[in-house]
Amino acid sequence: MAALVTFVLPFFNEEGFIGQTLASLAAQDDRRFALVLVDNASTDGGAKEARATASEMSDIEVRFIREDRPGKIFALQVGMRGTETPLVGTMDADTIYPPAYVARVIALFAADPKASMVLAFGQSRGEEFAPTSRWLQAALFPGKCLTGGFSQSFRREMLERAGGFDPERWPYVLEDHEIVHRMVEQGPLAYARAHVCYPSDRRADRSDCSWNLIERVLYKALPQSSMEWFFYRFLARRFERRGLRNIRLRDQAWRL
Repeated sequence: MAALVTFVLPFFNEEGFIGQTLASLAAQDDRRFALVLVDNASTDGGAKEARATASEMSDIEVRFIREDRPGKIFALQVGMRGTETPLVGTMDADTIYPPAYVARVIALFAADPKASMVLAFGQSRGEEFAPTSRWLQAALFPGKCLTGGFSQSFRREMLERAGGFDPERWPYVLEDHEIVHRMVEQGPLAYARAHVCYPSDRRADRSDCSWNLIERVLYKALPQSSMEWFFYRFLARRFERRGLRNIRLRDQAWRL
């Protein structure tokens, strides 16, 4: 069965967690997907765990890449190279994907041929629908990112036209929001209340390496026409002063 979507999953020192993520992908109802696992220079047994779990997915094409440049943005960049499926997506190694996840990605793109992205809401385990408040946000802010890189899917050609994941253009955290800004120029975003996934319970609060309240409010309040200024002139300077380069995503507070 030919793959329609390739998911790129970067990981760094995810021993004890990445196996659960891959097990959830092994249980997908729709098998028309491939995986690219990018080891971002791990020093633990996460790569071995990933290979052991992936070996049980005999009907799924799984490719392993090692990227020694530290930072998720580099892993995403190299992972996307060479993908040929019409759809591509990003995943995280601390996320559980329900059995219908892949099927919903494919169906939502098919439902809106103009959509540049399909995004899933990250919910607590067992919640099958996004809450009304988040669904209303999707309606009120149709061009803004309301979820993270653990659940973003793209039309590959549109992603390439937008410039893809580029550490030269955006070397900071929030690469998942910056890419959405460029993708909206290619086509609308697609959300669905039932399109959800479940971040791991161990995911730590990263508020010390993210944006502050003022920056969040401005992101929501400013029109799309101001996003070029917001990211590359306003937010980039502030992130540089605070040391919020993409490598900060390697901080793993839950291990302390």
